This record gives sequence, structure tokens and C-alpha cells, in this order.
Amino acid sequence: MSLDPSHALEQRLRAVVESCHSGLLMIDADGKIVLLNREVERLFGYAREELLGMSVDVLVPERYRGPHGGFRQGFLADSKVRSMVAGRELFGLRKDGQEVPVELGLTPVATEEGQFVLGSIVDISARMLAEQERHQLEEQLRQAHKLEAVGTLAGGIAHDFNNLLGAIVGYGELIADSVQDEQTQHDIRELLKAADRGRQLVDHILAFSRRQGIVRRPVALGQVVEEVTKLLRATLPASVEIRLRVHPELPRVLADVTSVHQILMNLGTNAAHAMPSGGTISIQLEPFYVRDSLAGGRSDLHEGPYTLMMVSDTGQGMDRVTKSRVFEPFFTTKATGIGTGLGLAVVHGIMRDHDGAVDLESEPGQGTTVRCLFPSLTTEADERPEHSRIAPRGKGERILFVEDEPALAQVGARRLVRLGYQVAIETDSMRALEMVRARPDDFDLLITDYSMPRLNGVQLGQALREVAPELAIILITGNLEGISAAEFASAGVGLVLRKPVTVQELGEGVQTLLAARVAVG
Repeated sequence: MSLDPSHALEQRLRAVVESCHSGLLMIDADGKIVLLNREVERLFGYAREELLGMSVDVLVPERYRGPHGGFRQGFLADSKVRSMVAGRELFGLRKDGQEVPVELGLTPVATEEGQFVLGSIVDISARMLAEQERHQLEEQLRQAHKLEAVGTLAGGIAHDFNNLLGAIVGYGELIADSVQDEQTQHDIRELLKAADRGRQLVDHILAFSRRQGIVRRPVALGQVVEEVTKLLRATLPASVEIRLRVHPELPRVLADVTSVHQILMNLGTNAAHAMPSGGTISIQLEPFYVRDSLAGGRSDLHEGPYTLMMVSDTGQGMDRVTKSRVFEPFFTTKATGIGTGLGLAVVHGIMRDHDGAVDLESEPGQGTTVRCLFPSLTTEADERPEHSRIAPRGKGERILFVEDEPALAQVGARRLVRLGYQVAIETDSMRALEMVRARPDDFDLLITDYSMPRLNGVQLGQALREVAPELAIILITGNLEGISAAEFASAGVGLVLRKPVTVQELGEGVQTLLAARVAVG
């Protein structure tokens, strides 16, 4: 017995409707639901029997229901195929009250029973999430390019500033050794303190621009944070309360202690500025495990154990535009003359150099929270204390001092003479090379700047090794980026000092290399 052709057609149409990946929903002129498929049930969480005969408004969020009836009547009066996409911010309402973003296509259907509207509904939640992640990655890439570009500029500025500070520190120390007046001594000490603050600012710039080498070692982060918290309490206004909570079982992290100090001082100062009438800064340390679901969309994280350092304040918070710019160098919300605009850019750079990550949450009037994630050490290691040395005076050893900045050359030579050395100065690296070639046995030690025209410090050292292979070499520089250990070895560099160099650092460095040269000889 054959099926009725009309019945067979109905079955085929029903099978097509049910197998469609889009939700299909048909409503009559009164807005009543007369047909739906399985995808509509899945998308909105209703059983078919619940929706049939109900007003389509049950699937519309309440904030859109007012104009929805007028829109439906307008569509029936001017029926034509329409597509309404995500850009219109369309949302459906699930049975459980959750809203779901949808893409909607409307098609008028005229039948003997009257006018109907067939709606094609697509859940675009996954698409919108992917688009949001793409925008976030693009923003991170733009931010990285911006930081890299300004970092190059900052490194150049730091180089010139280091030379200025070197002259200030050098001549200040020479004057301090020459005067006995108590007031003058006090004034010189204040001058050197100011120069040291300038040196710290250069450190900030170099940390941001990734041009300063950091010394990472196993560190108990809780002890470091407790030390900085004491300093913050002494420097911030009494109206600012600091609350510290450290987890009792924190793993160690591989960190540069000075850099951690910089992070907390910057964040604490920023928080205090955001609370001019007082408030609370909360500092919290705890273990944190980064899951693959969090690390998957980020290039600065990987799955594994981290230590979370979180700094929160009860200040005025930030709007969306401000939040999008806080990690830019030289961007600041402070009044002119307050701060350098390098705070959060420095934090970003330091965390990047520690293979970590930094995030910020803030809302206007709700305060700000900054989260820094340091990779935790998975094996136990001892924290190595730093040892200081006292440099003895020289015994007339002969030093060639090469520096293309005349002021730095003069001050360096005078310092070394006062320490008991014989010193020859040269401001041209090629002339220095010719001097040693002519008299290869005249010098025990070479101290040379790195950044010089014609021959830089490494190239000078490489050339001198051919004529004076036993010559000890100290390299002075403010920028180690791009210089490999192999290059230092090929130039015979035994020690690198970072500008601006104090007389203590200079004396200790010279003594170390001369002692090593005697031991080898």
C-alpha cells in the first residue's frame, strides 16, 4: 500500500526542518509559535510542547519586549526577507533566564491559512567569544609593538642620561674628598642622593626598555614583600592603611629582588595617588596554578604553578579608556609634576623579563586591583646572599682609561689617581689602539667605555688581544642588550661595570682584575 503523496512530502519537509543546524521557528500574525525544531528546544531550553501556542515574546529579553510587538506588525505590513546579525546586538532569552546572542533571519510565508513568519535562529556565542579573543590578541600585539618602539627611544635617552649622571657622581665624589666644611659635605651628600634617584629613574627606563640586565635568583617572595611594605608604610601618608597577607606555604620564585622592590613601590605609590583622602592598600601573596584554559589564549602564560602577588586599593578606579592605556610608557593620570608616567609600563616590562604576567582590573569608584604572576620554582634552592668587598688602594699599577666623553674620561682618571694608580687617558678608541700597539708592555689594565665611535669597547678589546693578550680589561656600559658572553670572551673582557659607576665600584673592579692577573701570572 503506497503512502499518500502529500503525506510523504510532509514527512520529508519535517525531516528537513528537524535536521537543520539552525533553529527554525514559525509564528502566526498574532505572534503565536506554531512550529519549531529540535535546535530551538536545545537553544532556549524549552520542550516543544511548552512553546507551541505561546507568544514568541517569551523568547525575547524583557528589555526588548516593548518595541518587539510594533516591529512584528511592521514586518507583516512590509513582508520581505530580512537578516538581523550580531552587529544589531540581538539576544534570545532562555528558560533559565540567561540571555544568548543570536543571529536572526526572517522570511514571510503566505499560505491559505494566512500570513506567517519563519525565523532562522543561529546561536553565535562561540563566534562572539572567538571574536572577543581575537580583539584581545590584536590589542596585546599593538601594545607590544608600542612598548617596543618607545623602548628603543627610552634606551637611547638612558644612555645619554647615564653619561650625565656619571659626571655628576664622579665630580661630586671628588669634591667630597677635598672639602672639610660640614655644610659643604652635607650639600654634596644631598647632590649624590639626587644623582642616585636619577640613577633609579634610569633603571626604570632600562627595565621598561629591556636594556638592563637583571640578576634572578631563588627568592622567598614573602620576605621581600614584607621589607618593601615597611618602606611603603614609612613613605605613604598616614591616611593610607596597608594590609599585608602572605600565604604561609609560598614556593620560591626566580626573581631579581631590586625589580620586585620596583614593582611594589610603583604599585603602592600609584594606589596612594588614587586615594588623596586616604584609603586602604591590600597586598596579598598566595600560590596560584594556571590552568591550560587560562594559558591557552595568552602568550605570556603557560600551564603550571605560579605565585600571585595582588595589590588592591580602595581608590577612585579607572574608566575603560584609561584602563586600555595604563601600560603605555609616559601615560599618566596624575597632575603635572607628579610622577614620571613610567610606573605600570615598568611593571609590565619587569614581569615580562621574569617570564610572568600582569593584569589589571578597575572600575570607576570601585578601586583598582593589579595581579602579578611569577612562575614558581618546582625544586628547592638556597637563596644566595650577596657579599660586599672592600677595595684596597692601588700600588702604582698602570691603567689606560678610554672614554669618548671628555668629562667622564677626566673624572675617571682623577678617581683612579686618588686610589693610587698611574693613569693615561684617551678619548679616541683608534688612538688608544695605536698607543698600546706602540707600547704593549706599558699597561696592566684597560678600562674602556662600550659605546664609542669608530671602535666600540668590545672591538677595541678584540684588536688589543693580538698585541697585548695579557692585558686585563674592564668594560663600562649602560646597555648590555645584544652583547653575548662569547663577544666578551673574544675581547678578553674580565669584568663589566654598569654606568654610572661609583668610586667604590670602580676601585673594587680594578682590584679584582689586577689580583686575578697576578694570580695567573
